[in-house]
Order: sequence, then C-alpha cells, then structure tokens
Amino acid sequence: MSKFYPTVIYPALILNFLANNPISSSHEHHNFKSNPILKFSTPNKSYLFKFNQVLCFLLGFIIPISFGVLSPWWLVALVWLSIGLGIVCTLPPLPIQKLGNRNMNPVQTPVTKPKAILRFPAYEAKLSYLLLNNVLQPTSKSDAPAGVSEKAFYQILRRLFGSVTQGMAFDNPEFSYPYSADFILVHESGLSIDIEIDEPYVGDTKAPHHCLDQGKDDTRNKFFTSNNWVVIRFSEKQVVKYPYSCCKFIALVLARVAGDLTYLNQLGEIADLPCEPMWNIKQAKKWAKANYRKTYLPAYRK
Repeated sequence: MSKFYPTVIYPALILNFLANNPISSSHEHHNFKSNPILKFSTPNKSYLFKFNQVLCFLLGFIIPISFGVLSPWWLVALVWLSIGLGIVCTLPPLPIQKLGNRNMNPVQTPVTKPKAILRFPAYEAKLSYLLLNNVLQPTSKSDAPAGVSEKAFYQILRRLFGSVTQGMAFDNPEFSYPYSADFILVHESGLSIDIEIDEPYVGDTKAPHHCLDQGKDDTRNKFFTSNNWVVIRFSEKQVVKYPYSCCKFIALVLARVAGDLTYLNQLGEIADLPCEPMWNIKQAKKWAKANYRKTYLPAYRK
C-alpha cells in the first residue's frame, strides 16, 4: 500500500482485466471530413486596404502634378502607364473560388465537432460479466459509529455519484465482528468500491488510529480486495478541506476501471487532490496531544 493519501488498492482480478482489456476508443470515433466541393480562401482585407490607399494617392495627387509640370504629356502618360502595369504584374493573384456547382451558395458550413464519448458499453459488459457473483456483498447495516466528517461528505457523494451507501457491514469469518465500510459505491458495471476516511487518532480516547505501523488497515484491505472490492482511502483532512477533489479522484478510478468518463467530465475543472503522507503511532500520539484534528475540522463546510 502507498504511504500517501489518497491511495487506491486494486484486486488482482481487476488488474488482470485491465491488462488484458485496454480501453480503445479508436473504433468509436467518427471522421468528419471537409466538403471537397467548397475550397476557397478569403481575401486579405489589410492588403486590399493598403493597395487602395496607394492607388488613391497616385490618382489624386502625384499623377495630376506630374502632367502639369512635366512635358511632353504623351511621354508622362507612357511612364505612368508603365509604372501601373508593373504594379499590377507584381501583385499576387486574387483568391480563386473553386465551386463544383456554380449555383451553390459559397458559404462554408461550420465543422461539427464529434460528441465526447463518455461510456463504452461493450467494455462495461465484459467487466460486468467478470464481476458477476464474484464480489462479496454486505450482510447488513453497520452499527459502528460514523466519523464526525462522514455526514457532510456522504451528502456530496450521493449528490455526485448517486449509488453510494454509508456504513455497511461485511461478515469476516476470521473475526467475531464484521468489517464496516465507511461508504460503498457500486457502479452499473458491477465495479464495487470501498471508500474509507482515516483519522490519525480516536476523538474521545486519543488512541492512535490508521497508523502505518499498526498493520490493521493492511489486513482489512486484503480482506476487501480478495473479495474483489477496490479500496480507496482518504485522510480525514483531505475529505474536510477538499471534498470535491476527493470525488474527482474517485471519478478517475471509475474512468480507469469501468471506462465511465461521465463523472470525470463533470469534475474536470476541479483541482487535483493534494497528497498527504500517512502517519505512524509516534506521529499520531503527538497530534493527539496537540489536538491536531481541531485545526481542520471546524473549517469543514456542508
């Protein structure tokens, strides 16, 4: 497991599926080619304006004066005719409009951009078939107390993802008590995600909690991943300060595993979640003594 939050742990079944079924959208894309009948360019307005200025200056000032001062007139006229012919010869050719049909209105139609592809039904069907009857289901509602930061985050999760449930219990044959998941998110494809919020110490007893050197979370993660659940862990501080960035991280997992870009498309403008190092027992005790959790919990907004 990573030593930083957020962390995500994938089951071996999911990792093998990802390796053997890379998402390829090339067959889904539409080719929008330009109309070969209409090929024309627009004249350069700046260039035409400057040319008109020079022409008016010549006709209105220099040419009349030269005819009044110089002689004979026929020689002056010949000189100016030669100059004019030279100017015309050096000009670039005017844009050519090529039309396959002369009666067609020469107005280009705006190119239609293809719609973004957010779902891959065939890919999701494969994932659904793989996970069918292979994911452990919760047995009941958990009676474990919810953390102080869970209520508000749950409301955000439900609003964005819909299929999220809080506090579900999973029977563990190795223990007399069930494991309780903070939140579970079940995608339409059958992809099931256990979302956990880790506090550095227990609020009332100040006992160190979710420490790297305790090993309890590793054992718990193995239980869920062996039963084909993806586990995502956030620190309590991340959920309190950056709830929508946490949701974006969940959306990234959904996009990677289920190929569902719907949620990521909605949260694309949200900033990425800043990483936070995990803690050991020694650090958790220092934080408990200093009431570290109070430095960020009051700033939480529903």
